[in-house]
Amino acid sequence: MPKIEQLIIQNDFYHVFQPIYSFPGKRVLGYEALIRSKSNMVPDMLFQHAMEQNKLFEMDSFSILQAISTYFGTQRSSELRVLFINIFPSTLVSPLFIGFLETLAIQYEPYRTQIVFEINESIIEGVLWKSASFRDAIRMMRELNFLIAFDDVGEGTASFRNILDISPDFIKIDRFFSADLCTTEKKQKVVALFVEYCRDESGLILEGIENEEDLAVALSLGIKMGQGYLLGKPNPLT
Repeated sequence: MPKIEQLIIQNDFYHVFQPIYSFPGKRVLGYEALIRSKSNMVPDMLFQHAMEQNKLFEMDSFSILQAISTYFGTQRSSELRVLFINIFPSTLVSPLFIGFLETLAIQYEPYRTQIVFEINESIIEGVLWKSASFRDAIRMMRELNFLIAFDDVGEGTASFRNILDISPDFIKIDRFFSADLCTTEKKQKVVALFVEYCRDESGLILEGIENEEDLAVALSLGIKMGQGYLLGKPNPLT
């Protein structure tokens, strides 16, 4: 099993960026940063190793910082869009997080309102959503003008109560609901429910769009933002 700290020192990691589009007009709203390993370690396995080695905060915070520096250091100011970055609940509740966030806010002060933290819905970490330190971290992110998204909604632990309590800026519906959306009436009803709720609350993004038929039905249901291989695959910045 590779040591996470050693992989960080060896600069084994880089990020690719997948576009998120808004409709109508298929305009790029922003990009989601996705970590990759030069040694071809699958991201899920990478974070699993980090968790087993008690280095998840180090791995997650490194990934966040690298994604932000890569994105805002590469893009011209006229081309900048919103950047979505995944973050684990355990990172939010770490005693080191507030200091990390404050440093990040100083270093990237002009871009705070263009940085969206996607809270990862690890079932293992579901209990952390109820902790005081989790809510303190959310409050600090708000005060520093960072944006918040719930990731994979419908697949993990983000209940409607969490959505109501925190009021995220964006809700990303899990790819389960986009798969065969055009032929599955129950999925259409759930997507329509989210569309109605988010109309005046949060930006709603449907993940995992992979064919034209499902996209057409999503648009007919009122989906205004989407992500998936049909729209654009993850790629390094050019």
